[in-house]
Amino acid sequence: MSFREYLGFAGFELKDTDVQRSEIVHHFLNYLNNGGFPEVVLETDVDINHMRLNEYFDSILLRDIVVSKKIRESSKLIELANYSLTNISALLSYMKISKAIGLSVSSVKEYLLFLEQAYLIYQLNFFSYSIKTSLAIQKPRKIYCIDNGLRNAASFKFSSDEGKLVKNSTFIELKRRNLDVYYWKGRKEVDFIIKNRDNTLTGINVTYTDVIDKREIKALLEFKENFQGRISELILLTRNVEKFEDGITYVPIWKWLLVSGG
Repeated sequence: MSFREYLGFAGFELKDTDVQRSEIVHHFLNYLNNGGFPEVVLETDVDINHMRLNEYFDSILLRDIVVSKKIRESSKLIELANYSLTNISALLSYMKISKAIGLSVSSVKEYLLFLEQAYLIYQLNFFSYSIKTSLAIQKPRKIYCIDNGLRNAASFKFSSDEGKLVKNSTFIELKRRNLDVYYWKGRKEVDFIIKNRDNTLTGINVTYTDVIDKREIKALLEFKENFQGRISELILLTRNVEKFEDGITYVPIWKWLLVSGG
């Protein structure tokens, strides 16, 4: 569910984002870590939610994939799923995953497709106006999960995961809105590229901080330089910074989710 829907489920009445900022941010952090499954939102017991999310994960792998696809190496499928969810938002090639878990490249490709068909993950491709280049097998992909809570329950969590979760929430929202989404990498990297219906492009970088790394800005400007005349908007999603500067719109991620959400 969207963040706006999450607030409704949590019994929070949204009136004024400026006045209610601290309360909204509190709910956002819960949404960020627990995800948006209705049963999880309504349950306050952490252990019950963890157990429920693990059951969802097991059901997806065992019923929707292992049984239906007649997978023999089920342990490798589970290992691949755990590895993928731990490394959401990172650049991953089939070869890199193959070496990490000891599975052939062809099996990695096939199993990732099964995970995507079961609506556990999405694979994000490199942006190019050339479909052949965008889908080239040697191009690294990024993997995102359908739900943050599900991802946290099934992956190996680390203390630095907040940035990954914010990017995953951003991706979920973009997919929820049925947008054509990619990533782009030149000298620097742009987290999300939206190919709009008029063939223009929107670039979005995500950095959950108020001390903005110059690399985030330079990446968006490099992207703009490479696609001159085709840029619709450049957006930098932050923790609390809100301004417009050098052609880039800075907006807090929680506020962007509410504006985008329906």
